[in-house]
Amino acid sequence: MKMHARAVLFAGGSLLSLGLSATYANAQTAETAPQTTSPPSSASTNEIVVTANKREQNLSEVGSSVSAVSGEALKVQNISNIADLAKVTPGLTFAPTPNATPVYTIRGVGFYDYSLASYPDVAVYMDQFPLALPVMSAQTGFDLQRVEVLKGPQGTLFGNNATGGAINFVANTPTPTLEGGATFSYGRFNTIEANGFISGPITDTLGGRIAVKAVNGDPWQKSYTRDDRNGRADTIAGRMILEFEPSSDFKASLNLNGWRDQSEPQAPQRIAFVPQNDVSGAPAIAPFTYADGPVPFPQATYPNAPHNARAADWSTDYRPRQDNRMLQGLFRMDYDFSGITVTSLTGYTDLKFDNTTEGGGTALRDRDLRSDSGHIKSFTQEVRIANDSHNALRWVVGANYERTKVNEVTWVAYADNSNTYVNGFVSNAFETRQKMTNYAAFGNLEFDVNDQITLKAGIRQTRAKRDAYAFNGDLPQFPILPTDTTFGGTPGVTLTDFFNAVYGSLGPLYGGPGYQIPTIAPGGSIILDTRGLVLGDPSANDPVDPDTFLTATTVNTRIRENSTSWMVGADFKPVDGLLLYANVSKGYKAGSFPHLQGSLFDSYAPVKQESIMAYEAGFKAQLMDRLLTINGAAFYYDYKNKQTRAKFVDPLFGALDKLLNVPKSTIKGAELEVTARPMQGLSLSASVTYLDAKVDKYLGAVGQTAVSGVRVPVNASFKGVDLPFSPKWQYSLRADYTFPVSSALDGFVGAGLNGQSSSVSALVVPGSATFGATSDLYDIKAYTLVNANLGIRSSDGKWTASVWGKNIFNTYYWSNATQVYDTFVRYTGRPAEYGITVGMNF
Repeated sequence: MKMHARAVLFAGGSLLSLGLSATYANAQTAETAPQTTSPPSSASTNEIVVTANKREQNLSEVGSSVSAVSGEALKVQNISNIADLAKVTPGLTFAPTPNATPVYTIRGVGFYDYSLASYPDVAVYMDQFPLALPVMSAQTGFDLQRVEVLKGPQGTLFGNNATGGAINFVANTPTPTLEGGATFSYGRFNTIEANGFISGPITDTLGGRIAVKAVNGDPWQKSYTRDDRNGRADTIAGRMILEFEPSSDFKASLNLNGWRDQSEPQAPQRIAFVPQNDVSGAPAIAPFTYADGPVPFPQATYPNAPHNARAADWSTDYRPRQDNRMLQGLFRMDYDFSGITVTSLTGYTDLKFDNTTEGGGTALRDRDLRSDSGHIKSFTQEVRIANDSHNALRWVVGANYERTKVNEVTWVAYADNSNTYVNGFVSNAFETRQKMTNYAAFGNLEFDVNDQITLKAGIRQTRAKRDAYAFNGDLPQFPILPTDTTFGGTPGVTLTDFFNAVYGSLGPLYGGPGYQIPTIAPGGSIILDTRGLVLGDPSANDPVDPDTFLTATTVNTRIRENSTSWMVGADFKPVDGLLLYANVSKGYKAGSFPHLQGSLFDSYAPVKQESIMAYEAGFKAQLMDRLLTINGAAFYYDYKNKQTRAKFVDPLFGALDKLLNVPKSTIKGAELEVTARPMQGLSLSASVTYLDAKVDKYLGAVGQTAVSGVRVPVNASFKGVDLPFSPKWQYSLRADYTFPVSSALDGFVGAGLNGQSSSVSALVVPGSATFGATSDLYDIKAYTLVNANLGIRSSDGKWTASVWGKNIFNTYYWSNATQVYDTFVRYTGRPAEYGITVGMNF
């Protein structure tokens, strides 16, 4: 069955390609046609140049699936970040998370985890320099030449953590003459955006460019229970690029960039109450909890949010806020000699993260991140050697080194959730410190057998190391919150108090008669080392570490993994302007540790590395004398050990988050992109992606029960379940028309439509309940968005003015739905926005 599916995909791609070849034989011209995947405001005859193979190539000559959006198209369509990019790039999805960290998915391959230290499945680059962790990409989308979206495993050239694909931001570079420009926008919610740049030569051998962007706006969210607002925008970003070229053989560039974001993070919408503990009767541990007997429980009567994109709620004690900043230095050198180019890329990134985010979408203290702070330091180095790209045999060999350190501390408050009702304590803090070190060597070959056939192969050997430290308890830098007396509780109960009581009773059960688990000192970690525990038979215990077994301590652990990514393929050009290709590739993503609350070592177990075997066949055709471009591909992925964040059953607390591997999944799909220029000034584009992404093998927890006073999971098979964030259909349509108004003025008008079919935000069995939450709560409904713009500009390009609208029909939609302890929440897309933009250049 597997081979049959692959054969069908390859055959389908080949038949379509042959059909195009026959059609093209009657329509071709001798001149190579241009191509653009996202048209600018007027029809263009300049084809986008990309660096998918770490050398510059016309997009139509790259034998793989790449979507590229030009800098002009980014401006016209108001695309300033990956969330916007996902709306116009079928196959790419974006999801926000409770910790305000982004998750990117390409063709159903993505890693849903919101720890700062989690590598993505979709690698992000700035000018071929890796932005190792997703949060680093937050404010990179300004003053860009283009953005490239590479689909499918990119492990051979782009590293170990690109099983889904890669996104490469390409910044504008210094110009040979003095140039400058500025744009100003004013939009709904009093949002003001200013962009500016100045570029040109400093000396005969040194050029420079400085670009800045600032955004400030009023809150866009409204509380539906009181008069309050959230969602203020306040960001600033800047970039300086220096290029030094003393001779034709040597070139060096320095990119210094940074940003600061003091906006208010989005609050989610509460859509359901799903208590994780029984609040109908007496609490469980009376000495450390509330008075006996049923008492009012505010979560149970709190209203759900209305179906309005702006409606939300958030804590009045811990308002959403953030103060994040990143500084980055990127240094590149290229030296040419005798047809060989040596390239060195050295990068360093320092990011500080300081957030307060709303968890449960209410004004209660349901699971609010009072403080989520972190510090990332990342150093990368790549050295590669390549021969002249005009040779019949083209090669590149190189090596990479990356070292990234991440510290993250989270203080969470939950006085009004069911855990506090049962157990008494109202807050705790947890901390992780992780250090990742990666070494890799890679090589890539392309050989032109003749003018029509090119053979390709690549390989990368990677060694990945990750060390992790984890703490959960009462950290001294955070005050112990007083117990809320709403339920008639005992003031001053801490997490340490609770666990000393619990572990005191569990000692004989875990360690045998008379055994006492050592008391946790104030400020100590409560994570119990149960590795090797045989529940019910203490005499059979087989400790992994006898020194820490059955003691509460910190987690100190590591993983070491090796992988070999590879790719083989062939390109065939039967006639000018038509490229057929077929590729087979293997990619890996390194294992990871979580950042979460856990009471046992098992909660902090890492996920092992995942892998994808990918098969793809496609075509790129240019027809009718540059007026029509058609690209298509079909693909099949054999996906093993997919990493995900899912529920597991903690023996003490029941359903908690954990990183888990899904043993086997399959992804099948196809995509098509069409660009047409039927008349002068008119540019049309359409693209669509079809996905069938399913779990083949996974046994996971869907509920819990009690055995001898200990909670144990109720498991179910997830075979046939959809992979998260994998809509069956994604589509995008765009039309742009430029026309002369006078000899000095041009008018332009454009409209775009994009959307997707329904999908899910987590692994759920349709029609069933997972820990009390029905599967429909995880649904992301189908939606279609419409954007438009209208304006005029001078014929010489010196100035422009336009009005624009995004989501002009005010469609209510959301991009993520998740459970946050007792509540289920959605992260809505922004409502209708409209504004005016003016720009000038010199």
